[in-house]
Amino acid sequence: MDQTLPPQDDHPNGSLIDEGLHLAAWFFLQMREMLKPGLGARALRHLFRHYLRPAEAALRRAICLIADTLGPESARARKKPARPGASGARDPQSSAKPRAPTFRLTESLPRPKTDYLPPALRPRISIAGFAPPPPPPAPKPRALADPAALAAKLERRLDAFDAAFRDLRGAARRLRRLRVRSSAKRPLLCFLQIPGIAAKPVNAQARDLLERLNRATFDVFRVPVDTS
Repeated sequence: MDQTLPPQDDHPNGSLIDEGLHLAAWFFLQMREMLKPGLGARALRHLFRHYLRPAEAALRRAICLIADTLGPESARARKKPARPGASGARDPQSSAKPRAPTFRLTESLPRPKTDYLPPALRPRISIAGFAPPPPPPAPKPRALADPAALAAKLERRLDAFDAAFRDLRGAARRLRRLRVRSSAKRPLLCFLQIPGIAAKPVNAQARDLLERLNRATFDVFRVPVDTS
């Protein structure tokens, strides 16, 4: 997985981009070595949580810093390509072709904590002479994860990761367009809680790198995108 866009040496975040890409690539290669046929659901979830999440977090932030090195796009480049089959004719071969997975450039924000307590956890008051309240309903058994579905999902995420890593400039331009369309009130990345930073393979050095990438990316997001 060779990167197609070496960061500019004169950019203040050039070395940080290199470090972030190196860290993301290390997690990716580790996953490729560990991902073998016949892995169970527990092992696959381990790869998702402890390898894929920090890899994607590092790559997203490196792509953001790369986008900061690019100049504004021309008007021709910003035009949307014509939709195939606009005249009504549709190519059956193209419609049957599976769509390539796209690397997700955004992150879900953590849900805010609430003061709500389920009935089973609420305090109870017992009165002499009255029957105690019925016990809470038994929790529903958790559905067993399908290892084949998890493996297929992981393969799609890895393919999307690899495609973005091979075309960093394209991913960076896509992020710039996304920033222009998105609302300024909703951040695209989870800056307060970096995904995967508490993963087992993330040592002190990797944690420091993720935090530096996060701070630099936050500074970039505070500046409006130049679309002129």
